[in-house]
Amino acid sequence: MDLIDKKILCELDINCRIPLSKMAKKLRIGRNVLDYRIKKLEKEKIITNYICSVNLGKLGYKTYKIYCKMKSMTPTKEKEFTDFIKNEKRVIHFLKTEGSYDFAFVMASQNVKELDSFLTEIKTKFRDILHDYIVSIVVFSKIFKLHKLLLGEKQEMIKFDKYTEDHKEVELDEKDKKILRVLSQEANISLIDLSEKTGFTLDVVKYRVRDLTQKIVSSFRIIADMNKIGYFHYVAMLKVRNASSKEEEDLISWCANRKNVIYITKRIGTFDYEINVAIIDINDLNSFFSEMKSKFGDIIDSHELIINSQLLKLNYLPL
Repeated sequence: MDLIDKKILCELDINCRIPLSKMAKKLRIGRNVLDYRIKKLEKEKIITNYICSVNLGKLGYKTYKIYCKMKSMTPTKEKEFTDFIKNEKRVIHFLKTEGSYDFAFVMASQNVKELDSFLTEIKTKFRDILHDYIVSIVVFSKIFKLHKLLLGEKQEMIKFDKYTEDHKEVELDEKDKKILRVLSQEANISLIDLSEKTGFTLDVVKYRVRDLTQKIVSSFRIIADMNKIGYFHYVAMLKVRNASSKEEEDLISWCANRKNVIYITKRIGTFDYEINVAIIDINDLNSFFSEMKSKFGDIIDSHELIINSQLLKLNYLPL
């Protein structure tokens, strides 16, 4: 990719619903050139999807991340397991991983009984291949936009997602849900096409999308294949049990200022923080960990490292 491609990815990561004419003017390139470049990025699978991120906490959901360690898994059994997880609508994020765990998925649930029931079903159905698992509750995530990684811009391109709430703040009716189901996987769809797809009038769609954006949609963005951009997606899972609030704030600030940190999540569970980082090679990995240990060695009790090798599902709408 050249600089223009990187700038296009960054703009789409901020808002993939931006009119192409407006983006072309901002990037100082022709509208047709921009359209060609985007189609090329899609064809090469650098852009894999356009999604909308939803603040599930405002809908009364808590999100739980489950890491699974498997055993004696044939290709047939693996497909059976992955299909089962992908087809569960409450699973909003599903990854194939390498390292201490083989799979990781995020489940959105409105009560802990739903989580327990689903885990019991998994343990029963896949007892012959599921070796172990751990569960954590997502408290919050700080997500850093691609500007920081691809362009090295120092301004904080941050989207803060608070996933966990104690009560529901927003009620969705069936029209809202129908619109969100489309936007969740086609976030760049035009209002005219969205109107045709949902069967609602253009005025209804315009009003509803604007209202949903103000209330619960955190962002309209792209999913980019990190490997094709030139990075490996590593995850550092940290235990920081002896850290004060100030020390935890310093850790988050350090992540915000690191060019290659994609996002950091605070959790309640086996690990306290999960840092997602884009790594070029082993030297880059060593440099990242050396600096982190140098600055926070006193508060990091232990850590585990995994690689996100394949995105199997991402849909922030568990409806």
